[in-house]
Amino acid sequence: MVETIQSTDLRRRVRAVLDGVRVNREPVVVQTYDTPQAVIIPYEDFEAYRAWRNDRAERQAWLAELRAIAEAVSAHAALTEAEAEALIEEARAA
Repeated sequence: MVETIQSTDLRRRVRAVLDGVRVNREPVVVQTYDTPQAVIIPYEDFEAYRAWRNDRAERQAWLAELRAIAEAVSAHAALTEAEAEALIEEARAA
């Protein structure tokens, strides 16, 4: 079960809470007036989250590039033979 602590209590017990997070490797939710504000997690978990987020962003960029390529291919799929030959000649000249 995830521990929850009020921000005022955290101020009084910050060292003990940080030690508990580090030793128990369990997150602690920090609340203000019973509204969650933040989560304290072990640093290794934070690094893993950052790596996951970066990988996800790279994957999304790669998928966007693939979608753009697919749209370009789809647009060219409707070309007449003469238009396709013109594009080939243009590419060869470049």
